[in-house]
Amino acid sequence: MNIRLLVLFVMLFPINLYAKDIDVTIYVDDSYSPLSYVENGKAKGMYIDVLKAVFSKMEGFNVTMKPVPWKRGKHIMEKGEGFGLAPAFFHGHDWPYLYPYSAPFYIETIIAVCDKKILEKYRPSWPEDYQGLTIGNIAGFDGWGGEKFRAMVKDGTMGYMEAHGSDKLIRAFLMGACDCIMMEDKSFDFEIARLKRTGIYNEKIHPIYRKGAIVGIDPVYIGFSELAIKNGDYKYEYEFRKKFDAIVYRMVKSGERDRIMDAYTE
Repeated sequence: MNIRLLVLFVMLFPINLYAKDIDVTIYVDDSYSPLSYVENGKAKGMYIDVLKAVFSKMEGFNVTMKPVPWKRGKHIMEKGEGFGLAPAFFHGHDWPYLYPYSAPFYIETIIAVCDKKILEKYRPSWPEDYQGLTIGNIAGFDGWGGEKFRAMVKDGTMGYMEAHGSDKLIRAFLMGACDCIMMEDKSFDFEIARLKRTGIYNEKIHPIYRKGAIVGIDPVYIGFSELAIKNGDYKYEYEFRKKFDAIVYRMVKSGERDRIMDAYTE
């Protein structure tokens, strides 16, 4: 073919270098049931279903969600060995390696759930009204509770324990390992209902719980590895984030996101 004709052909019919979908891996928490967890090696949960719906609408990308222990996921982001991690709270102030963030795809309400006897005393203020108690938390969720809470744990005025995953945390609470636990409101409702159905939670044996103060309200994002992006390992990151954010916005506005989440508790 004449070189001039070849140039003209390319100009008129440009080759799409991205005709094949770009494969993307997003790491997700493997033990944050019912929001994000692993079952038979596959990612499951409320957040996973929301993210699947978003990713299915993102033309040009083929997204796989890989469940990992939360601390492992953070390590991958810090070392620049992966692209994104979910569900992440904003930690731009204390996790410099996790930045930027997507648009939030949900907003969590973190509450204190306590033995009913603990809340016979009115305790509306977190964490001041919970001084002297032992609080349980999910391992790796070191942003929960707030700075004042962390300071009280450090100086010994607040007891603290951790469990790997929400299921194990609730079970530890039911066995008396702590006075209260910090959990996402919708997540706790789902888990305690499941434990009641399976007979694991029995009010005649275990302490009757009551919901206490709001610990925090946190938007949930995909957080991206700053190091990996600066190294140029994921040149598609801007286009990925732009498409993700636009689709999340439309799903929230239309109510599609809430319908996916609410299906778990109907």
